[in-house]
Amino acid sequence: MRENPNYSVPDNSPIGAQQGDFGAGQTYGDLLGLGAQRTLTLVNGRRFVSSATSSIFGVVAGSPVDIGNIPTLLIKKVETVVGSGGPVYGSDAIAGVQNFVLDDDYQGVKFDGQTGFSQRQDAINYRLAGKVGRHFDHDRGTIVFDTEYNQVFGMTNADRANWVGAGDDRRQYVRNEAGSGYELSHGGRYYLPFTTAGVPSMSGAYYDLPNEYGQNAGTAITNAAGQPLVFSQDGKSLVPLSYGKPTGDGLTATGKKANNNGFPISNYNNLITNQQRLNLTLLGHYDITDHLRASFEGWYVRSSASNMANQPYYNTQMFGDAMTDRYNGNGALPLSTNNPYLTSAERATIINNLQAAGLPTDQFYLARANTDYYTGKYTTNTNLFRFVGGLQGDFHFAGRKFEWKGSAEYGQYRSSTEQREILTQNYINAINAVPDGAGNIVCASGYTSAAYPSLNSTCSPINPFGVNQSNKAGADYIQTDARTKSINQQWDFNADVRSTVVKLPAGQWTYDIGYEHRYEGMNFNPGNFYRGELMSDGSYQQYGNTLPLTNVGGAYHTNEVYGETMIPLVSPQMNIPGVYALTATGSGRYVNNSATGGFWAYSGGGSYAPVRDIVFHGNYTTSFRAPAITELYSPEATVFNQGTDPCDMTAINSGPHPDIRLANCRKAGVPANFQSNYNKFTIKGLNGGNKNLQNEESTQFTGGASFQPRWVRGLTIGADFYDVRVKNEVASLGMDDILAACYDSASYPNNQYCHSFSRDSNSQLSEGFHTGYYNIGTEHYRGLQAHLSYYLPLSRLGLSEDDGALQTTVNYKHGFIHNGSILTSQYDYLGTSSDLRDNFTANFNYMRGPLFVQWQMMYYGKAKYMLQVADGVYPNNTMKQYFMFNTTIGYTFAKHYNVSFVMNNVFDAKPQYPYQGSTNRYWDAIIGRNFQVQAGVEF
Repeated sequence: MRENPNYSVPDNSPIGAQQGDFGAGQTYGDLLGLGAQRTLTLVNGRRFVSSATSSIFGVVAGSPVDIGNIPTLLIKKVETVVGSGGPVYGSDAIAGVQNFVLDDDYQGVKFDGQTGFSQRQDAINYRLAGKVGRHFDHDRGTIVFDTEYNQVFGMTNADRANWVGAGDDRRQYVRNEAGSGYELSHGGRYYLPFTTAGVPSMSGAYYDLPNEYGQNAGTAITNAAGQPLVFSQDGKSLVPLSYGKPTGDGLTATGKKANNNGFPISNYNNLITNQQRLNLTLLGHYDITDHLRASFEGWYVRSSASNMANQPYYNTQMFGDAMTDRYNGNGALPLSTNNPYLTSAERATIINNLQAAGLPTDQFYLARANTDYYTGKYTTNTNLFRFVGGLQGDFHFAGRKFEWKGSAEYGQYRSSTEQREILTQNYINAINAVPDGAGNIVCASGYTSAAYPSLNSTCSPINPFGVNQSNKAGADYIQTDARTKSINQQWDFNADVRSTVVKLPAGQWTYDIGYEHRYEGMNFNPGNFYRGELMSDGSYQQYGNTLPLTNVGGAYHTNEVYGETMIPLVSPQMNIPGVYALTATGSGRYVNNSATGGFWAYSGGGSYAPVRDIVFHGNYTTSFRAPAITELYSPEATVFNQGTDPCDMTAINSGPHPDIRLANCRKAGVPANFQSNYNKFTIKGLNGGNKNLQNEESTQFTGGASFQPRWVRGLTIGADFYDVRVKNEVASLGMDDILAACYDSASYPNNQYCHSFSRDSNSQLSEGFHTGYYNIGTEHYRGLQAHLSYYLPLSRLGLSEDDGALQTTVNYKHGFIHNGSILTSQYDYLGTSSDLRDNFTANFNYMRGPLFVQWQMMYYGKAKYMLQVADGVYPNNTMKQYFMFNTTIGYTFAKHYNVSFVMNNVFDAKPQYPYQGSTNRYWDAIIGRNFQVQAGVEF
């Protein structure tokens, strides 16, 4: 799959930031970049239970399959059909189908071990796998058992700080001081209004920030020279806030670590998840008679994956008023100047500042990033069960042979996500520390602990000054373990029969007709912590900084009938000049979905060979995707969005129609040079499902040719053209989408999206926006894939047959168009590092007896960091083309034992300047030169 350029960067994988809160480490294939929910995954031609949660905070809203659940040692091949498949396989095949064909007829014993690591002795992973297969009862039956264990050791961005974190050599785009565009910074990016050790302030009011704009003291506590002060790492002194170059956002500065003691936000994200996975798979079949075969599959997969880091729990004026109750859990901490953890010098400095400002001297406020209590780490534990039973056979009737098969499949996927959270009420109690008169520091009397249990039920004070200054009892009192649960279930019954219609001069006209009944059910339970505390009026109130989540559950079923036919029109034996072979094909499927009603999908095409060396093929297909349970049945839940306000001074001249955007923003009363708070921090709103959604619909045209010249044995050259158009696309409209749909529309303000949000008297976006799922998107992909394969025994060059053979394979993709729309707003997707216009993989192999050597070249074409922006907004917006070289050496000795050595990124190539590409795409470049060592035995 890695070598197939038709696969885009996955919607989610163990690499990089996890795209949802309840599915760490999941991997979803994404053909053509149309979204994992539009790529259908099959195993042995059958559907597989989805791993996606039905929560709106999941990785993807559809029903994709985590391909990490498929045992690699059993995979015989991966069949990929691009741009069609809906009439044959049903819903979700808009972009195509990936079918994992397993080796269910294996006989023997095979054990395999593998380990991997980088030259920096991290990025460690290993795999132990074994399979045993046996034929029995005179080869009438086969049983295959496979077990695999995989482990990956996690990493955070801080482990590659110069490429994705806050390293001294990091490059990243930050708003320039003029505020009208961006510049490429050198060094880490550091937030100044809060630090890990804490920033004292004279005000706790919302957005009344200390250290505003990195240059003015604002409401900060300062020294005699007017420098803003922060607590030292040990909390025993106040030291000047140091920073490099302030940015235009008013919140951050950039530069080297030695010159900055602000918060290095980029270090706090996942680089690769920590993961363990156990696969147990049993496959078998038995020929009851010569015309009747029974088959079965049994699956069990157990995994645990941890997102290593994320944004910590913040207490800052940026996110609300002071934390005086549990409804302002992210506000600045209100603290007494008599707090016993303060040193006398710290207390004097704070009181002097309050006196000078004419404020009461008994209270001050603290802004901090609570990395010592909350790292953003969460762990998803999963259990998958799957059982398949089938019968297939053949019989003769009316002079024809009929082949039939039927199967029943049940799959269940259970996941539980656990995260350490902070109980706001207990946090309030613990920071209200007082001396007890006996030399001890205790919680002030009169407190009431949260109704939800903490790790320590007895209030113990915490020291909020510095990092890791609290004892375990205090930390445990404010922390608790929150758990969510998801259960997905799938039933699938399938039966079909194939036979012939009539024998034509060119061959048998064949058909296949069948019936499928499918049930899909999903349930998400947020657990007691995330659901919140039940109040007397029936509402729920949060325990922590996460507003109450709701249960999401639902199900639908389908009844489907389908058919395929193949009509041979001309065969080679007919000796027709100019027509070596000609075949017509067709397929159709009718689906009645209990949620969305009936839909027809159909396909028609054929193949034509003018001579034996070349074949042209093509088809026209209609496909569909039924809305997922998340999209249909999610109740409204609170969300927090941050992004780009189209009326902000950095964006007002961008978008598909900059003139329309500018005019509409002015109509809305937004002033010139406006700087939106939404670009800096989150605002609160609501998001939910839509029971009135209809199917997504698509049309696909594919056409291509394959060339196998008889005079160059072993050479195959082919090319395929794809054109996929999707309408009624289900889009989860975030705040960015709604804002753009409103301000980029010629019908402003008379469209429904302009009524989904409001602005306050200062033109800032207000809380209370509404987002959700709508059938309002379109998407269009057009591309070309070319491939070459050449096998050359060196004996053809006059050498001995013992000198081996060469094999070359090349897979190339070029994208012509990939765009989409929401209402009248058009968006380009093609040309970023996640969706490259050009890329290819070339393998050069040499085989000689037990020796195997491969040299691999991977090419990524030039890419832009940001599309659809005015010139000059992002300097150096284009990354140059990129080459990656890998090599493999393998050897089999004594016929049964094999070893291999893989070196990825042989030349230790780094990401291309300005180093802003996709982490997933440039993984080997970010990690650096890395190795895989494998050893195995097979009898």
